[in-house]
Amino acid sequence: MRTLPCILAIAAAGLLSACATQDHLPDAQYTLSERQTLTLPPMPIDGRLTLTYEGADDSRCPDNARCIWAGQLAYRFTLRTNNTAQAFWLVQGKPGYTSPGLRGARIEIDPSFVPPPRGMAEAKPASYPVVFNMYGS
Repeated sequence: MRTLPCILAIAAAGLLSACATQDHLPDAQYTLSERQTLTLPPMPIDGRLTLTYEGADDSRCPDNARCIWAGQLAYRFTLRTNNTAQAFWLVQGKPGYTSPGLRGARIEIDPSFVPPPRGMAEAKPASYPVVFNMYGS
């Protein structure tokens, strides 16, 4: 007789813990090209949650040049939750981005992803892909 209530209690605890994990975005790695949009798993209250990689600004020193400042490669993103848009930047080696729209998750550029700087011809590459990690809380 005592076994059935214990089994039901364990099953209920398992269901509740499964429901709690849906509150957070999963840990994942994403690769996007410029102007590509990623649709993230929605919550009933979020409706639609998307992340768009808008492009990159590269102020790094070109190959074989002497520069006073090494520069940086910054990536522009837009997070959209229903009709609300938040723009933000991610830079290699800098703290990531968190937002209430991400339900506690943090986004950072993948530390192993470093595209080469532009060449001496001042020719910007056609596009900069980006690899970033999302860490749910």
